[in-house]
Amino acid sequence: MKLSHAETINLPLWLQGGWAIDGKLHRITREHQDIDVAFPAERKAEFISLLQSLGGGAITQTDYGFLITLDGVIIDCEPCVRIGENYELEGLPAGTCPWEKQGNIACQFLRCTSWEAILWDYFYYLEEVPQSSWRAQDFASYALVKASFGDAASARLHEQFQEQVNVVKLD
Repeated sequence: MKLSHAETINLPLWLQGGWAIDGKLHRITREHQDIDVAFPAERKAEFISLLQSLGGGAITQTDYGFLITLDGVIIDCEPCVRIGENYELEGLPAGTCPWEKQGNIACQFLRCTSWEAILWDYFYYLEEVPQSSWRAQDFASYALVKASFGDAASARLHEQFQEQVNVVKLD
């Protein structure tokens, strides 16, 4: 994976979404249409420069980060923020971007966002997209994440998510 070039400049990256699931399970569970990546917000310019030096195309800004195409693959990029010695995805429970490389894909060890972060994204997806519009891979991946994190822990995290969403709606 060309993103391993970030290691040469000591730029930590974390897989998110489907590839994070696969990395944490140490196997590819489905075809992927993009690669979701978290990167240090304060190093955005350096990250973009790296992507463009590797052949990345034009940047498309999103409300949460940016998209760039590299070797025909969409790289969906979201910044994480430094809090003390750690990086976190804003608005999510602590521990979303662990330093240790917990993922392994094709014998390449990778950083992945936490199960909590992956589930949190699915909780947003549940809020925003009716399940009648979900693809089979969405259901399968969501089930894998819940099974890997545990049903009781998933239910507690979903309650925490709902509490946070309700607070935001009241503001």
